[in-house]
Amino acid sequence: MDLDKLWRLATPYLEKNDFGIAHTQRVFSIAKQNFPVKPDLEDLTYASIILHDIGGSTIKDQYEKGPKIAAELLKQLGCQGDFIKQVCDIVGTHHDHPENPSEPFRVLYDSDKLVMFTPKEYPYYNAREGFDWDKTMALIYSKKGREIAKDWLAQRRKEQTQGGK
Repeated sequence: MDLDKLWRLATPYLEKNDFGIAHTQRVFSIAKQNFPVKPDLEDLTYASIILHDIGGSTIKDQYEKGPKIAAELLKQLGCQGDFIKQVCDIVGTHHDHPENPSEPFRVLYDSDKLVMFTPKEYPYYNAREGFDWDKTMALIYSKKGREIAKDWLAQRRKEQTQGGK
């Protein structure tokens, strides 16, 4: 799959989101750097990550509009039925927390949670009344992801006490 072309097609939609396309780029980067994906699942995983917030800024819009937009963009790349359905299923449920998720779902989910601990997004969530970082960490499926979250949270808190970001 031509991921560069998918990025180009998705960009106008992603730029409209709260954190813009940079959020999706951060999620993609976290996934690539921290969660090895089986070669036969790379297209599904990375397409799902690129398209996960395609429907808009709210979860409702992402779930209702996202799969339709994702399907159209994937068709433009020549993708077929079952692949499109799998991506759209992930896009349309990526904030859910199923008991036994597929590998592509898990990689997206954990990366989308980890992005909350990055210097660019941490201040937004940390400023929310009653936001529970421990609960967010507990939702991460992989042990590695939870360890990264714990490390990044400690870094953000240290930066705060030092008057940094």
